[in-house]
Amino acid sequence: MTILTIDIGGSSVKSGVFTDQLMDQKQFQSPTTLLEMQEKLDEMITSYLTKYAIQAIGFSVPGIANQETGRVDGVSSLRYIHDFDFIAYFKEKYQLPVFFENDANCACKAEIHLGIAGEIKNALFMVIGTGVGGTIISNGQIQSGEHSYGGEFGMMLVDGRRELSELGSAVHMARKYSTLKGQEYTGEEVFALAESGEDDAIAMTEELYHYLALGIYNMQYTIDPEYIVLGGGITKKTDLLDNIYRKLAEIMNYGQRCPILPKLRVAQFGNDANLIGAALTVKGI
Repeated sequence: MTILTIDIGGSSVKSGVFTDQLMDQKQFQSPTTLLEMQEKLDEMITSYLTKYAIQAIGFSVPGIANQETGRVDGVSSLRYIHDFDFIAYFKEKYQLPVFFENDANCACKAEIHLGIAGEIKNALFMVIGTGVGGTIISNGQIQSGEHSYGGEFGMMLVDGRRELSELGSAVHMARKYSTLKGQEYTGEEVFALAESGEDDAIAMTEELYHYLALGIYNMQYTIDPEYIVLGGGITKKTDLLDNIYRKLAEIMNYGQRCPILPKLRVAQFGNDANLIGAALTVKGI
């Protein structure tokens, strides 16, 4: 089966063709309006249809993929897609079967069925991007909860009224640093500046690691998983786990704390996980 798979993210939109593996990948920067998003998606989809005999389209989306209405519910970094009749639009335009799934669930499916998590029965998947999302796995099954908000770890309040999706995101860290310095920086650039010894960059990366560790600590003692698997672009940093473990050690020494140290893993497929998971969703997995 030849599947066009598309990952709509807060910073970029990625795509590829999936048969038994992912190929011919493309991406563009996420637009700021629904109209521009539709235009860019239509242009990209058309380019694939001229090259491949596409049989279905699978989308990975931020927020909650409401399978009954075909719309994206909940909250996400792309608010305008929540007012869009998602499934109906693409089905009608391309006369193809169209499927969608929450981005963290897509990443989770990829890792469970093809990646590092196949043997894990109870786990949390924490996907760190423009915001923070996640998935709860219990006895090998995704647990979405009564209202489909299970795994929305980014909504966790970790500092007064401030959420983990803000304080645990390298994208938001970069925006804060850019405002301080009066010019644009990416998350990668802020990390590089921290490694070179720039004081403000060090302070902000340390804060990021602290809040990620705090969120992980709270999740460990709420759900008590075997592993917490981390995904998203930030996992390219080879010292990510070391820095989170360092902050976890500090948190666990605040006072009398349960001595179970969360076990962390980095997702195998990285930024490709959502694309692969969207294709698996098309296949009914």
